[in-house]
Amino acid sequence: MNWGNRILLLYLGFVALIITLVVVSVNQKVDLVAPDYYARELNFESEIVKMKNEAALVEKPKVSLSNSQLSITFPTAFSGKNISGSVLVYKPSDANADFTQAIETNQNNIVIATQGFSAGMRKVKIDWKVDSLYYLTESVIVIP
Repeated sequence: MNWGNRILLLYLGFVALIITLVVVSVNQKVDLVAPDYYARELNFESEIVKMKNEAALVEKPKVSLSNSQLSITFPTAFSGKNISGSVLVYKPSDANADFTQAIETNQNNIVIATQGFSAGMRKVKIDWKVDSLYYLTESVIVIP
């Protein structure tokens, strides 16, 4: 094989590699955290205030997973007070597996069934309010 054929073979190999990379990248599924990601970014300052309020708490909310149930325990300082807000359980790798539930309770503990959830890592985002203060608690769980 002469040097001309080797150059041609190298060039064709490079072209095949580039075509393969283009096909793979076009077929790759990409999900944003939320469809309205950019609109939420404009309101990020309010989330920072909520996180600061949560950081100032002596006792933080606890998120735990056991027996196919997600348990959220709020601080005992809020016993008997009306707690309202929402819980977002989202899977960063699959937007179709996201779950949102509104919360309205005067107890310190809420339980969410996780039987229908697929296995994998989930992020739990609790946006909650007590009296006139808003809080944002984030946690990570792994569903086996």
